[in-house]
Amino acid sequence: IWHGAPLTQFLSAYQFRVTIVALFDVAMLHSVRTSTLNGGHRTATFWTAVIGSTALQAIVHSLQFNAQMTFFASRVDPAIGGSYMTFLNTAANLGGTWPASVVMLLIGRLTVPPDCSGGGSEGGEVVCTGGRDAYFPLQLAFSILGCVWILVMKKHVTHLAGLPEDAWKTHIGEATPQTNEIEIGEPKPKEKKRTESSKTK
Repeated sequence: IWHGAPLTQFLSAYQFRVTIVALFDVAMLHSVRTSTLNGGHRTATFWTAVIGSTALQAIVHSLQFNAQMTFFASRVDPAIGGSYMTFLNTAANLGGTWPASVVMLLIGRLTVPPDCSGGGSEGGEVVCTGGRDAYFPLQLAFSILGCVWILVMKKHVTHLAGLPEDAWKTHIGEATPQTNEIEIGEPKPKEKKRTESSKTK
């Protein structure tokens, strides 16, 4: 963990994820399109983009996951143990899995297929015109959204990282302090009344 600060490592990895990794993804898709137009010939740029995108995705994912697990383990309350850890992991996993389904749905809805003509039984050349791929605008939009999230939420994440461990405790099973304690050596209320009445007599 980077200098014992898991959430700092998490934010740093996330910054790479929404910037450098996104650029490699765009370069990879662009290389795929170029190679398709060139008869399927794979260039050095294509393989560099594929390897770079895959490697960086794996690296930043591991850095974020490692930081997340370390932070949860350091803040889990021993009073409820595994239940608390499971709850934190479930919330984090839900936040990391549902966006992929939403993105795939948006790509399917916003992509416009091209109009193709030709080919058929005569074996002529197929000519396609028009169409719109939603991947590039969505990649740009979500990268910008990720940068905005960093600017807005960074101070809140830093605040969470700075909270003491006691702030994450549930205090279940701990004895509550008694408010009606009687100091040692002081007479009880009934004894006070008796002593006062004996003095007046």
